[in-house]
Amino acid sequence: MMSNEKSSVMLVVAGFFGSLIAVGKASHGNLRDNLLAVSAGTSSAYFLTPVVFEVTGIAASQQTMSAMAFLLGVLGQRGVEIIIGKIFPEAKDAPVD
Repeated sequence: MMSNEKSSVMLVVAGFFGSLIAVGKASHGNLRDNLLAVSAGTSSAYFLTPVVFEVTGIAASQQTMSAMAFLLGVLGQRGVEIIIGKIFPEAKDAPVD
């Protein structure tokens, strides 16, 4: 079993590279937007990967967690919206103030 620090670093690295791919494809244009997109993708991968495994009940190995972190990094903000919709389905229909 890997240490928690090494697992955390793996999630951050996987999410970071996933978000770089998303930014490369989207090409937001300016540096500030690109940095924010990479930051959002990396953060969502780091914080949401354990939540996804907890909610779905999938057995989490280091490889599957890294793969999920990469995918969440690619999805970025959209991934957060998808996960919130799955956890709180009533939130999709709620009016936004």
